[in-house]
Amino acid sequence: MKYTDEQLTDAVKENIFTHEQIDKFKEYVQNNNKITKFQKILYYGGGLLIISAMTWLMRTSWSNFGDIGIAVISALYIIIFFIAGYYIFFKKYFEIAGGLLFSVSIAVTPLFVFSLLRILDFWPQSWEYDDYYIWIKGKWIILEISVILAALPILVKTKFPFIVFLIAGSLWFFSMDIVPIIYGQTDFTWTERSIVSNIFGLSMIGIGYIADIKFKKDYAFWMYLFGLITLSSGLSIFYNDNILKFALLGAANILLILFSLFINRNVFLVFGAIGITQFLSRLSWKFFQGSVFFPFALTIIGVLLILSGMYFQKNKENIEKNILNKIPSKVLELRPKRNL
Repeated sequence: MKYTDEQLTDAVKENIFTHEQIDKFKEYVQNNNKITKFQKILYYGGGLLIISAMTWLMRTSWSNFGDIGIAVISALYIIIFFIAGYYIFFKKYFEIAGGLLFSVSIAVTPLFVFSLLRILDFWPQSWEYDDYYIWIKGKWIILEISVILAALPILVKTKFPFIVFLIAGSLWFFSMDIVPIIYGQTDFTWTERSIVSNIFGLSMIGIGYIADIKFKKDYAFWMYLFGLITLSSGLSIFYNDNILKFALLGAANILLILFSLFINRNVFLVFGAIGITQFLSRLSWKFFQGSVFFPFALTIIGVLLILSGMYFQKNKENIEKNILNKIPSKVLELRPKRNL
């Protein structure tokens, strides 16, 4: 529904809105309704560049500042970007720019916590911050929890979907770092690790699904993405034990593809297709291991996958219609409405 200036003026006369509220509303619409793709590239490019610089791209060269120096610098980053985000988001009504500035303050939180705990001798002195993005260690969960605790209130207040990216990424790391704590030892099997990954992956997908149904804004995508990364990692290990689990791997990836049609999310289709490719490659390896026909088997599989993709692209609507027609109406009511 569109509103005219005359209607807004009448609303002020009827004491429905104040002049200040109308001016803020117009400024908000002006700042957020004319965002081009190029502007989004600039916004997200700048935000991700800062986040990358203060997270996984950080190297040990910062050790020259010392633990106290790093704590002070990271604290200043958090405070400055939080204040800037608040001002631009709530006062100037630039939602994307302000939301990304908030995201930077959240992303720097683990660096501040790490340096603070290092000052308190919680970490071994041999630990460096960039190890956080490389090595699995139980104590890292403190950093992941700090990100989630910092992000949740800001997400609730701003309702800016990109913040879910930081939460989902931290949950992904958490699913790996919690493994030695669960088993009470640093030496655990890949199968034990895969069980935890599968549970976390399914849980994250479940959270994304609930968000997909409940909210109009897209808070689900990042949960789906990192949930699928976590689940796929677990599944790729889980099937190694026996032939039954190997068969379950193929079935699980088929279910991902079917689920993508059910909720109309291509991310499940992509991961399902990757999983099917992995499954068929493994299958051909079992049958043609050490054989000169192995490359030919993979070639045939590749060609069949391409042909399958062409067939699906050409008949996508009919395939979806036939599958959905076989699903009970009560189940179809569980589809997220925003994706349809």
